[in-house]
Amino acid sequence: MEQAFREITLSSGFTRAKIAPARGGLVTSFSVHDKEIFYLDRTTFTDITQNVRGGIPLLFPNAGPLQGNLYPLPRHGFARNMAWNITEQSQNSITLQINSDGNTKISYPFDFELQLTVAVSGNQLTHTMTVTNTGDRAMPTAYGIHPYFKIPQAEKASLIANIAGFHPGEINWMAEFDKSFPNHGLNKVRMPGKDLAIENDPALFRFIRVWHLAGKDFICLEPWTLDNFALDDPAQSLWIEPYQSVNLSVAIHVGITK
Repeated sequence: MEQAFREITLSSGFTRAKIAPARGGLVTSFSVHDKEIFYLDRTTFTDITQNVRGGIPLLFPNAGPLQGNLYPLPRHGFARNMAWNITEQSQNSITLQINSDGNTKISYPFDFELQLTVAVSGNQLTHTMTVTNTGDRAMPTAYGIHPYFKIPQAEKASLIANIAGFHPGEINWMAEFDKSFPNHGLNKVRMPGKDLAIENDPALFRFIRVWHLAGKDFICLEPWTLDNFALDDPAQSLWIEPYQSVNLSVAIHVGITK
């Protein structure tokens, strides 16, 4: 079922981003000097029966799949499928918000407020999620984001990255690749025509997940606080105390090359 979603443009000098609040707070586009950085399959964007493949999907309360022994949550949670409300907006930034309700508590029985701020400045996009526990008991999360970076399939083996253990030249790119690596906080990746720097706090984002599908012109470099199945084990979750907040920020810096 197709549906049109409003996209709001943010701009700062030669940098642009677009965001669709009603489509899960999805950042749909990020460009520097008119060069598009993100991949987006618009068929999945307009078809509300599908999860969007592209942009920056939000992974809350869980990144990855769960066994469902504690919380019957879908893979990557539910926030990416909710309509977000705009609370603040300027030329180069926007803040969106959602809150827990009866529907979210069916699978995740906690009270929360999420505030997402997306801003562009120079040649950088900053994506900051503030997770607030509005209830009177500790709340677990395994938050992450899922940015899709545009790259031709034929050029994936030529990637150069400083991610420890990730060796693009040794990967069979004609098969799906999906693996987590330790995050050291500043992940640098050279792609055809651009250099990326993905910066975040490694004390919060412990992993960088690398995922690709054969034949698709993207690679996902995903900062995750915790790995697959984290919410299945209370000892593995990131816990937020009652009436406390945690700020989870990722900055994507782009250098355009020839």
